[in-house]
Amino acid sequence: MPVTTESLASVGYEGSSPGTDTWGYTQANFLVAIPGRNSKESAILMNEPAGKFLAAELGMADSAETRDALARALGEVWFPILIERGGDVESIVTVSRGFLDNHPEVIEAVRKALA
Repeated sequence: MPVTTESLASVGYEGSSPGTDTWGYTQANFLVAIPGRNSKESAILMNEPAGKFLAAELGMADSAETRDALARALGEVWFPILIERGGDVESIVTVSRGFLDNHPEVIEAVRKALA
């Protein structure tokens, strides 16, 4: 189900990409449509340290299913934040501990989204 922001942009979850755990990532794929711009496919790549941290921070078991849910939630909260700030949607967004440290509002938004 697409998430819509006030700007009428939409963020649609397209699914996960199996096998990315081999490289230490969990991948969630999105289609981001912003009025006046071309739609863009973008992937959230959550690395293993970020996945472990988020699972612990949110009191969740660290499992493949949890990481899939976290990567999806990250995209569903990050892209609207980015769009509202006027940022560009990159083809790949790597979510690391550094990313989370720089964007604590994302952790809180994920916490609320998964509550």
